Amino acid sequence: MNLKYPFLATGMIGFLLGGGAFASNPFSKKAGESFRKLPAATKAGTLYQVLHDNPKVLLPTLVSDTTSQNLVDYLFARLLGMDPETGEYFPLLAEKFDASKDLKVLTFTLRKEATWDDGSPITADDFEYSYKMMMDPKTDSAPKRAYFSDSTFEKVDPLTFRLKFQKPNVNTIDSVSSILVAVQKKQFENASDFNKSKGVMAPVTSGPYRLKSFSRDQKVELELKKDWWGFRVPELKNIYNFEILGFRILPDQALAYEKFIKGEIDVLEMMAETFGTKVKGIDKEKFGSGPEGSKPVWAKHFMTDAPAPYTYVGWNLNRPVFQSKKTRQALAHLFNYEEIVQKVYHGEGVQCVSPFGSKTRNTAPDQKAKAFKYDVKKAIALLKEDGWSDLDHSGTLSKMIEGKPLKFTFTVRYNSENPMRSKIAQMMKEQFKKAGVSVTVQAIEFNALLDAMDKRDFDAVIMGWGKGMLHPDSKQLWHSKSAENKGSNITAYSNPDVDALIEQTTAETSIPKHEKLNQKIGALIYDDQPYAFLVEIPGFMAGIRGDRVKASKWSMRYDDVPPVVIYQAAP
Repeated sequence: MNLKYPFLATGMIGFLLGGGAFASNPFSKKAGESFRKLPAATKAGTLYQVLHDNPKVLLPTLVSDTTSQNLVDYLFARLLGMDPETGEYFPLLAEKFDASKDLKVLTFTLRKEATWDDGSPITADDFEYSYKMMMDPKTDSAPKRAYFSDSTFEKVDPLTFRLKFQKPNVNTIDSVSSILVAVQKKQFENASDFNKSKGVMAPVTSGPYRLKSFSRDQKVELELKKDWWGFRVPELKNIYNFEILGFRILPDQALAYEKFIKGEIDVLEMMAETFGTKVKGIDKEKFGSGPEGSKPVWAKHFMTDAPAPYTYVGWNLNRPVFQSKKTRQALAHLFNYEEIVQKVYHGEGVQCVSPFGSKTRNTAPDQKAKAFKYDVKKAIALLKEDGWSDLDHSGTLSKMIEGKPLKFTFTVRYNSENPMRSKIAQMMKEQFKKAGVSVTVQAIEFNALLDAMDKRDFDAVIMGWGKGMLHPDSKQLWHSKSAENKGSNITAYSNPDVDALIEQTTAETSIPKHEKLNQKIGALIYDDQPYAFLVEIPGFMAGIRGDRVKASKWSMRYDDVPPVVIYQAAP
């Protein structure tokens, strides 16, 4: 799961419970402390942000897109909250949580004071109904069902329920809290088609906000419930401070930036391109360096420890030119990583040396020392060792494969809407030419590129993976079986040692052991180079209207987006 706001949802971060042993009630005394220490806040004002698309649904059982999830996180309360400074759980909708040591049995007791919009209590019946609907094959919840395929639900009493798992792992608690989010049974139980019920876009909610208005292609407005039951929970008392959350629907990021400068957006997360060319470039004089300055607008790259998104070049390992590991390692030496960081990411990125984020404990401390460096001479030497040479004196390398000469030429594709990837493609073309490798560049529309990747109709692609989990499951991307049936293993990467380690992680309940396994997985994958791992962007970049937004703290350790839930309206 990759949920944008981790304060109600725990899916982005997961949990850190010391050595990984589970007490019967695994809440530490410090969990939630970063929220409890926030100063008293006034519930007032309007905050405008950006959505890049229209929401498709506003119901947690059916949500599958990021835009909808961003809104759902404000509308519905999760069982557990997550402290973004420590990664530890604190009680939220569940007042009490018991976990067996083997994680096979999880028991939740709901708060008596927790209510729906209409004042009726949130009960185990609501969770039982939501679980049944999620597990119903007729419900559009297939990705969510996968996390509960070996589970059973048991109602204990009106406020208590129990989940049992046959094969739990380190993400089991996280999955339950993030995915099993209750909808009101009373609102939906008589609907003939749950997927198309009126409540899908007008739900009775359990979270701090309710839907106020939705104008398609224009804006969404959420209204704060000032008497929300959650404000009696110490961790939540001084967060969710804006009376209105306004979201302007702006697919074009350049337009979103212009509206931010004009004052129509209050907080704007930025890409490195915008941050580099605008904030650090042509609009530099418009921005202050921080909230203490005299200018009404300021921006900053907030450096946090959240798993970082990264850009890669994926090689189709079904193509003969990419099937040799030594050849792929040679190509890794042809990327000028520092030049890409500076010219494409405007100095805001770092070289990526792991599929798990260089700053997380899933990457070995010595992994950075194993990073491939830009070295054309070494690349040429490795290619020569692997049988490549200029057989026909054309300037392009060839290799005898099955008795026939194969020229080292290929096409790299990227989505035409992304100027940063266009720059990388052109840099590839020039750099690879120095070693006798001929690259053709092709830009295609994003959905067409995704379709080509599903069909494995590509030589190489420039793509990226977004913000990940602190305790990632590698099976989706790196297990050999995930190359089948349009799976996410688009390169057809296969390493029996990696498969075996992944199988171990999927059944591991100890966090330190899970991290050690991931360190081994990451090191093997990086050495095999099914991707050329290029650049990762730690933390997040954001512009803030200091004349309308204030905060005692602007980011916390594991934030990967602006933590607007802790911000307040400026007086």
